[in-house]
Amino acid sequence: MGTKNFSLDVQRLLALIKNPSAGLALRGAEDFPYGVAGAGLSIIGFFLWVLSVQHQIDRAMSFFSGIMLGSLYGFGTAFKFLLLALLSLAALAAALTLVGNRFGQRKRAWIEVVTHQGASQLMFGLGYLVSALVAFISLKLSFALTGGLLLLSLLMLVIQALELHEVDRKLTFPTVTSAIVLYVVLFSVVWVILF
Repeated sequence: MGTKNFSLDVQRLLALIKNPSAGLALRGAEDFPYGVAGAGLSIIGFFLWVLSVQHQIDRAMSFFSGIMLGSLYGFGTAFKFLLLALLSLAALAAALTLVGNRFGQRKRAWIEVVTHQGASQLMFGLGYLVSALVAFISLKLSFALTGGLLLLSLLMLVIQALELHEVDRKLTFPTVTSAIVLYVVLFSVVWVILF
């Protein structure tokens, strides 16, 4: 593959940040780099948020950790959260795709799912970066912001999966329920392995 296949248009990136649903208009393999960029920014943003929260907790506990415990969290813990973010996003995409392909009228290949769903994560990646900065001001606000971003991201991905797979309205509830149950199972396995 040439480098032309991996070029990104700044205007399109900005459009995806302003409106994550614009990811549905992307073309599968042709626009794959936008999906990778969105998923990558989301994972990196979440990782940097974990690092900033970890830093603030270490700083708050510095007196006790310096005397008794050493550093409460090492880079290993942050790396586990990086893996958790990556595997969580992969598990969610897999669950939505498997269930969407089962219940939906339109079957999608994994490359299409990564393109459409990944591109929709650009805004959330930037949100996690903002939340990482907010953590230096207020941990409570940062946790609230990140919790809201995670919930909104889940909603966005589920709604987009329903549209991508053209799930009939009568099958919306069983599709969403099945996808979330499968995701929770996959996420739990990842959680047990990492922690």
